[in-house]
Amino acid sequence: MTLLLVVISIGVYFFIYRDWGTSPEKNYNQYCGSCHLTPDPANIPKSIWRNRILPEMAARMGYRYNNNDPFKFSMEENYYIKLSNAFPEESLIDSIQWKQIHDYVINLAPDSISNSPSRIGRNSDLSQFESSLRTLDSLKTTGGIVSINFDASSNKFLIGDINGKLHDGENPIPIRKASSSPIVSSFVDDSTLYLTEVGILNPSELSRGKIYSIKDKQITSIFNNLHRPVYTEVNDLNNDGNKEIIICEFGHHSGQLSMLIKRDSVFEKRTLLGFPGSIKVEITDMNGDGKKDIVALFSQGREGIYVFYQKDDLMFDVKQIIKMGPEYGSSWFSLFDYDDDEDLDIVLVNGDNADNSNFLKPYHGIRLFINDGGNDFTEEWFYPINGATRVMVEDFDLDGDHDFAVLSFFPDFENCPEEGFVYLENLDSESYNFKPYITQEAKKGNWLVMEKGDFDRDGDVDIMLGNFSLLTTSKLKGANQYDVLYLENMALKEK
Repeated sequence: MTLLLVVISIGVYFFIYRDWGTSPEKNYNQYCGSCHLTPDPANIPKSIWRNRILPEMAARMGYRYNNNDPFKFSMEENYYIKLSNAFPEESLIDSIQWKQIHDYVINLAPDSISNSPSRIGRNSDLSQFESSLRTLDSLKTTGGIVSINFDASSNKFLIGDINGKLHDGENPIPIRKASSSPIVSSFVDDSTLYLTEVGILNPSELSRGKIYSIKDKQITSIFNNLHRPVYTEVNDLNNDGNKEIIICEFGHHSGQLSMLIKRDSVFEKRTLLGFPGSIKVEITDMNGDGKKDIVALFSQGREGIYVFYQKDDLMFDVKQIIKMGPEYGSSWFSLFDYDDDEDLDIVLVNGDNADNSNFLKPYHGIRLFINDGGNDFTEEWFYPINGATRVMVEDFDLDGDHDFAVLSFFPDFENCPEEGFVYLENLDSESYNFKPYITQEAKKGNWLVMEKGDFDRDGDVDIMLGNFSLLTTSKLKGANQYDVLYLENMALKEK
């Protein structure tokens, strides 16, 4: 009887894997790796795989699992979701293939994941910066800050709130009345203020964002119907005297990195890369050919950093230089020369912890990628910070090396809420030795955005954090009482 069962089991195995031609692992990598790097099943707990991620994965292959309905929104939203083809109407797999994928993942996934090493007690008290919590008197709703940008020409912070107002960080009187949606990016260039409205703040396939400019109190519409734009850069990329506008249209199921090119007096839009999740760009010459390139972070789907090498007159070759799995939740980056070898290195933070896998991830934090001189990058240093969302690079203590300021929108609220802000002082660049500091004031807000600048004009660089606590007041007591956390750098005063 036992021999008969063995023979039957072997027969079933060969029937499945010979006739279908693939193993569970190959099916997982093939189907789930068609739109992003496949997550290591061991990186996510079993219950989250089963209840959140696997139903979403199945829907993206046109397979309905666990009663998951991807079309549960308004008629208009569903219409555009279907246009995105994020959830095919015809299944790309059958029930046997799906069971292979499902069982492969569940068998490898752990019951739980430890948030180690322990974060408790590892930080020193921040003394280099004087911390002060502030409320903008012009705001009716506190804790709704969605953008902070520093205008170096006027030494002022421009602060955008959820109600569509833009404020002067030094003066709590709004400098602009409410717009139709939150201003998520403000950019000053040649005395012209460029403003970007997201359109719809929550995840959506509707394109209601827009960009306009203000100069001498004259408002000029530049472009409408943008898909949840979150970041804008203005630069003359081809040095022809006309400024191009590069836009991160974060989107949702679909999205893109786009560019507005001025032809006569009209801007034409060109898609540079049609992936969702574009969140930040920097403009620089990456390969030393004298032409300006675009470096962009895409934070979902095919997550990672891409370089758009300019060839001739706004034509680009695209190369992905850093790849990350979707569970890492990349959120921000900065280019800088860490090791003083005259090429650009990259610091990247991972910590987006919303969507379908909300749990404390030990692999979230700050990562340093070193350039080998040919724009091939190697991760040389990692420091774990739950929910790391923004990073700023600066010689904050004026000792000749690079320090990091890290903001977390998804800290460990229960054990380490003060790690909503972490200052990493560089003690030794060669050994990547950094000392972490925190301020207890960080417990009193859920910090979403951060900017740096010499706000008080004393010669060192200060920091300002914006509080977006409308969704987290239950986790942080009193978190909606303040709008910004101002960190005044005392480096020069200490010297």
